[in-house]
Amino acid sequence: MREYELQAKLAERLGEESARTAVDVIIGEWGGCRLDIPTGADSRRRRRDAEIRRMFSMGLGVPELRERYGLSARHVRRIVAAMN
Repeated sequence: MREYELQAKLAERLGEESARTAVDVIIGEWGGCRLDIPTGADSRRRRRDAEIRRMFSMGLGVPELRERYGLSARHVRRIVAAMN
């Protein structure tokens, strides 16, 4: 991705001034480096699992959690077992 493309993408979310600042920081820290940007799958999974554990501790059962999150009962039990 080119610098102007990065700035344009960031400006859509952050506004022009914040985007320019962010691009300057990125260039200053990592300019010339090849970066692998994570997909966020791990953090989404951790948040989902934490939510499942929270809901389980509030009394929701495995069948309800399985249905809500589209997981197998076995997988929900594994997630809940990691609480201990």
